Amino acid sequence: MIKELQQMGLSLYESRALAALLRDALTVKELSRRAHIPPGKVYSVVKGLQRNGVVEVSVDRPVVVKVQNVSVVLGKLLAEKQRADEEVFAVIREHAVQADAARSASSHFFELGSTSDDNKAIQLRSFVEAQKEVCQILNIHHKPHSNRGSKTVWEKEIVRAVSRGVVFRCIYPVNCTLPPILAELCSQSPDGFQVRRLDTDFVRCDIVDGKKVLVKLVHQDATQYGGVIFVENERFAANLRQVFQNLWDAGVVEP
Repeated sequence: MIKELQQMGLSLYESRALAALLRDALTVKELSRRAHIPPGKVYSVVKGLQRNGVVEVSVDRPVVVKVQNVSVVLGKLLAEKQRADEEVFAVIREHAVQADAARSASSHFFELGSTSDDNKAIQLRSFVEAQKEVCQILNIHHKPHSNRGSKTVWEKEIVRAVSRGVVFRCIYPVNCTLPPILAELCSQSPDGFQVRRLDTDFVRCDIVDGKKVLVKLVHQDATQYGGVIFVENERFAANLRQVFQNLWDAGVVEP
């Protein structure tokens, strides 16, 4: 646990102290002994943890240090770590995209497509790269019978993804008929391929594993195709996932 707490951004002594306090409330002297923190260091360690809202310190003597709620404290550390990591990831991705652009090369972190071939290849990324979850919004402009060649390839990849444990949650228009491959998948793997019905004009998109997003610019006229964008960005994905969840909650479960 000490190593993991250090990876959350705590110092060695802070990690030792918190690991001990997760089990028991301790006096400063007990904490020094149990966490193997030198007596001359333990007060500064406690003050640092208190300043960051990790521990509470009594006003009575002897001073008692405790963690009021373990899940709240660890949840706070996790959230702070996640925010810090997202900032690092964003900087690294930006540099990668700029470096690729300088070399006139495509970027894995930001891919833009304007042709039907681009659409076919980029859409596949949602299903091939998914490890845990894909949230799909198929809006009122979805045309299940058009471009069947590509759609059949995608549907077979969805089946393979579900077979390896990926969960799909898909919002389809109310009167849209599921293609046979997906209808069978929904019947055979209702937990792996979940469908709800809702008529929405929100942008057609996939949110993959909470960090990748595919957006398609489509129109009710199937001949008017704006393009497809695939981007890896946790904050963007989190925003769209919240929109998805609101629509999902409003949808009707597939009978």
